[in-house]
Amino acid sequence: MAVVRRWKSVLRLAAVLGAVALSLAACFDPQQPGCAFSCATDGLCPSGYTCQADNICHRNDGQGTCTLTGVTGDAGGDGPNDAADATP
Repeated sequence: MAVVRRWKSVLRLAAVLGAVALSLAACFDPQQPGCAFSCATDGLCPSGYTCQADNICHRNDGQGTCTLTGVTGDAGGDGPNDAADATP
């Protein structure tokens, strides 16, 4: 009988922990800015965003404020494969 009581206690604890985990997951709501990602190099955007003519990913639902300006291609110019880094 002690084993049965112990298992009941374990199952009760598991149920409580599961309920707590579900309630915490339901509260998760990450910030999704109106635009914040460049799509200049590959045209790809995260889920829920679309690459626009300014080469910036904008939210599909039009929500949020976008204060970024457009980008053009590779802004880095300091990678190891750049022509300026090549040695003759």
